[in-house]
Amino acid sequence: MTQSASQEKPEDHAKSSPGTQQGRLRFSLREAIGLVTISALAIALWNTSRQLADRESQLKVMRQEFGYLAPSKATEIAATRSPSDQPLSYRVRVRLPDPLPPGMQYQVVYSSLWESGETSPTWFAGVPVSAGESLVTMQVLNDPRDSRWKLAAVVSSSNGTKRMATVLPPPHEAVFRGSHDVISTGIGRETFVAEFGKSIRLLDERWLVDGAGLILDGGMPRETQVGIYAELQPLMPQASSGP
Repeated sequence: MTQSASQEKPEDHAKSSPGTQQGRLRFSLREAIGLVTISALAIALWNTSRQLADRESQLKVMRQEFGYLAPSKATEIAATRSPSDQPLSYRVRVRLPDPLPPGMQYQVVYSSLWESGETSPTWFAGVPVSAGESLVTMQVLNDPRDSRWKLAAVVSSSNGTKRMATVLPPPHEAVFRGSHDVISTGIGRETFVAEFGKSIRLLDERWLVDGAGLILDGGMPRETQVGIYAELQPLMPQASSGP
């Protein structure tokens, strides 16, 4: 009697081996996990890039609204014009070295009068400026406490707020309350820097009244010029006198 024996090929055994199927299943799971991880990283990177773009756009808007002082050296002073949405109001950001050298101080002086033949305005008063960054606001306003028109200076920083105001002469009040063209020759939106110990003319707003301010003679007005002037000036230490 002839018996037929079926022979099983090795490759058939390998195909049906449970261990091999599990190995292939494990390999497929690793691929799936890797693909999910890569996809998650790609999505996170895209989301981070989008958020960064949004933050940069918001920062640009804030710089346009509040002004931006570009980085400067530790031996420099810096200033830039900031937007203002109030009439007869002007804002400037300034930066001083922090800390200031011993005995050295700065102030913002202001005026509305540049007399004929003088090389600079007749400064009314000065407001001290602290080390670091400060916001300087100059404004012509009617003080509700006494109903008098004044030129006010406000310097705000992390150390607090300092104010000073000067009553305007009646002719100046009439000029500011009237309708006139203005020439602005002070600093602009770009950061202006100077060596420490120097001055920066922050505001130079000249009201054109009857042609005044159009003709200058060697930097000096030929006629008394009404305007809004402000300058960041150093206060040099005074030498002590001996006994």
